[in-house]
Amino acid sequence: MFNINVSIGLNILFFSIYVLIAIIIGLYSSNKESEEDFMIANRGVKGLLLLSSVTAGMFDGAILSIYIAYVYQYGFSAIYFFLGMSFGFLLFRFFVKKIKFKADELQAYSMPEYFFKILGKKNGVMFSIFLVIQFFGYLIINFILSGKVFVAIFNNIPYPVAVCIGGIIILSYLLLAGFKAVIRTDFYQLLIMIIMTCTVALFLVGETPFNKSDFQLSNMGIGNIIGFFVLSGFGILVAPDLWQRVFAAKDIKSINNGLTFGAIILPMLAVIITVVGLATKHHFPNINPEDALILGFSMLLPFIIKQFGTVMLYAVALSSSDTVTFVVSSIFTRDFKNYTKKYSDESMKKMTRIFMIIFVLAAIIVAILYQKILSIAFSLASLNLALFPVVFGTLFWQLKEKAVFWSLILSLLSVVIISITYSLTPETASISLPVALFSLIVLQFTIKNDKNNILITNE
Repeated sequence: MFNINVSIGLNILFFSIYVLIAIIIGLYSSNKESEEDFMIANRGVKGLLLLSSVTAGMFDGAILSIYIAYVYQYGFSAIYFFLGMSFGFLLFRFFVKKIKFKADELQAYSMPEYFFKILGKKNGVMFSIFLVIQFFGYLIINFILSGKVFVAIFNNIPYPVAVCIGGIIILSYLLLAGFKAVIRTDFYQLLIMIIMTCTVALFLVGETPFNKSDFQLSNMGIGNIIGFFVLSGFGILVAPDLWQRVFAAKDIKSINNGLTFGAIILPMLAVIITVVGLATKHHFPNINPEDALILGFSMLLPFIIKQFGTVMLYAVALSSSDTVTFVVSSIFTRDFKNYTKKYSDESMKKMTRIFMIIFVLAAIIVAILYQKILSIAFSLASLNLALFPVVFGTLFWQLKEKAVFWSLILSLLSVVIISITYSLTPETASISLPVALFSLIVLQFTIKNDKNNILITNE
């Protein structure tokens, strides 16, 4: 009984410290905050804050749960996901200057707004549709995982209540300070990720007899390896949260440093956290791979490390939920501003707060009713990848408005068909890329030129 009471006490202590620090950051960030601070951190983010923000958003609960599930099934070869991500960061560096200069010139606050201003209204709406669906799904995954972790921490709390608590936590500081709070909590969350990863792996590595076969880099098969690499690598270039951080950066040097840091630190963290997946596979060989992450933390760690590790995992599970919530809410706000005459810049903060509440409530409801993480995740990754040809094309060429629009429509249909008819894997989820690329090329050359059909891009 004494040990149980101490365990509960430690859980409450670690959890309370995490929540308290997050709220304090929100309160501090809201001090003397302007509309521009709330929406885009006054386009002045630099240094350590930018380094941590770029990285923290790419090591969240959704990504971690998918990665550990594949480590559980295929061993160390799942590392191709993070190697692809590292490649994506380095590739992004080549285009940051163009994107940043154009975004500052257009005064863009979100990725759809950026493309609305260079690819027309219809394509701006299509980008909004793609990204809202995508980020809504990611928020659902983060709420599912955080809810399950919360139940593992406090066994007597029902899962629906646990999911609601996650939503309340992120809204508590987002409503205070908006994107400024996102940037500052990212530094805090990156520290948590590093401490959690190293602490847990340090214990488990001495407790697990590893098999040599788990370290073969070909275990996933060439199709899944290429699929993982493509989904994560090319996906980085069209990640709207990363674009928003580029818009918020003070200068080119700061964002390039952040991308380089992310390219180095993320694979390192992935190698360390791989231990959790392999240890869970050894001790629980017949579980659902989607449960490997939570079981590894809740069942394999000793007293104190277990309480500390699971609360840190909870923080990581929520780590990008604030970014996702804010990015989608700002998309709605800027779309209302751009597509109607009713709203002014002075109403942005109020509107974004309203959308954040609506978006979080909707995600909570779905997360309570539907809990299949991997099927959601690969559908969203496929949707994200479908944007790559258009985004990449605008960096070099003048694209026809109708070609872009119908390419996006066709690629969206391909994602829907794949999601309905296939058992989604990294390999099948990548099909949206050739569909989007081929249709864009064909339409670009077959649709007739006219003065309304060609738009100015990033030159």
